[in-house]
Amino acid sequence: MRKNTTLMAALSVAAMIGLSACGQSQTSEPEETSQSKVSFDSLSLDNAWVKAADEGMTAVFGELKNNSDEDITLIGAEYDDAKEVQLHETLEDNSGGMSMQEKKGGFTIPAGESLSLKPGGDHIMVMGLKKPIKPGEEISLELVTGGDQTFPVTATAKDYSGAQESYAPGEADGDHGDHEDHGDHSDH
Repeated sequence: MRKNTTLMAALSVAAMIGLSACGQSQTSEPEETSQSKVSFDSLSLDNAWVKAADEGMTAVFGELKNNSDEDITLIGAEYDDAKEVQLHETLEDNSGGMSMQEKKGGFTIPAGESLSLKPGGDHIMVMGLKKPIKPGEEISLELVTGGDQTFPVTATAKDYSGAQESYAPGEADGDHGDHEDHGDHSDH
């Protein structure tokens, strides 16, 4: 009986050593994803512009281009002179109009392709402006990808009115379904 107990203990120790060795061989650095390998010029926002606004909200538009051979997901954007920046999509609502909502998961731009950010469609929403954006002014913002890389872009401000969308319920400053409650955003 004592030999069996000693043998079982020895086998248990050997198994634990073997398992821990297996675990150690798999704890190497995680494999990098294609999102973390994109080069500085892999993503661009061509013909970028922002709707001029004195306060409240505005939006950034342009041609978002993936210049690489890997898909890139834009998960956000940053603008120092705003409280918040979101990626928005515009969808048809049940009343035949258009409704905006935050794009969960961001925009994936396939390798070598582009995505149009335009009034009445997908766009970068800038909310809670800390200072006015005047026509002709250039603003700088950072595009953020799924690999946590940032890409600096500039957008030129211009006057624009059009694309009458509303928020999906629960978007923006509260549960508002009517775009008129949201300042300058109603006419981007």
